[in-house]
Amino acid sequence: MDLLIALCAAAAVLLLGLASAPVGAAAAPRVRRSWLRAIVERHRRRLRAARLHVDARTFTLACLASPPLLLLSGLLLGSPVVAVGACLAGLALPRLYLDALVRAQRRRTEAEAPRLLQVLVAALAAGGTYLEALTEARTRITDRWLRDDLDHLIAQFHLDVPLERSIAEVRAATAGRNLALVWDNLALCIAHHIPASRAQGLLTELSSTVQFNVQVQQEVHARTSGQRLQIWLLAAIVPGLFLYLRLVDRSFFAVLDDTLTGRLLLLPAAVCLEVLGVVLSFRVSRVEP
Repeated sequence: MDLLIALCAAAAVLLLGLASAPVGAAAAPRVRRSWLRAIVERHRRRLRAARLHVDARTFTLACLASPPLLLLSGLLLGSPVVAVGACLAGLALPRLYLDALVRAQRRRTEAEAPRLLQVLVAALAAGGTYLEALTEARTRITDRWLRDDLDHLIAQFHLDVPLERSIAEVRAATAGRNLALVWDNLALCIAHHIPASRAQGLLTELSSTVQFNVQVQQEVHARTSGQRLQIWLLAAIVPGLFLYLRLVDRSFFAVLDDTLTGRLLLLPAAVCLEVLGVVLSFRVSRVEP
C-alpha cells in the first residue's frame, strides 16, 4: 500500500511539473498568432462575401467578446437560463447574420450571371478583347455589387495588374456558384492566352449550364416558399396563444408571474426553445440546389 501511495504521489508531482513547465518564448506567441490569424482570415472572407465594409479584426474581437459579456449580463439578471441562452446567441448570431447576408447576396447576383455571360459572348463574338468585353458588361449589368467587381477589374488592369489575378480576387469574394463558374472559366482563358474566338465558344457552352442552374434555383425557391411560410405560421401560434390567454385571464400564468422559477427558469426556457425550434426548422427545410 505504501508503495502504491508513493507511486501515485510521484506521478502527481511529475504531471504537475509537466503542466507548469514554461513554454518556449518563441513557440507560444506563434501558435496564438496563427490561431487568431486563422479566425480573422475566415471572418475577412465571410465579410467580403457578404459585402460588408467592416474591419475583420474588429469584427473578430467583437465576436469573441460578446458571448462572455452576454453570459455575465444574464447572471447579473439572476437567471442561469437567460445567461446560457444569451451566451449561445452571442456565439451563433454573428455567423447567422453573415450567412443570411451571403445568401441574400447570392440570390441577387446569381440572377445576373446569364446576362453577364450573354454580354461577354456578344462582345467577344464582335471581335472585342477581354477588357472590352468586361467594359461592355460594366455598362449593361444592373446589379450594384457585380458592377463594383467589374469596376475593380478594369481599374486593376489600368494599374498594370494581370487580369487573371484581379479575376481571382473577385472570385474569392463570390458566393454564387454560377458567377464562380464564369470567373473561373474567364480567368482560365486569359491565363492560357486562349484567343477570344475560342473563348467565345467556351462561354457559349457555359451559358446553357448557367441558365439551367438559374432555372433550378428559381424552381426550388418557389417550391420551398410555402414551407417557409408554414414554419413562420407555426412559430407564431405559441406566442399568439400566450398573449391571448394572458389577455383573457392572467391567473393562468400565476406560476410564471409570482414565482422565481417561473420568471427566471420556465419563461426564459420557453423563449429559448421557441427560437431554437424556428432555427432548426429553417435549417432542416433549407435546400441548396
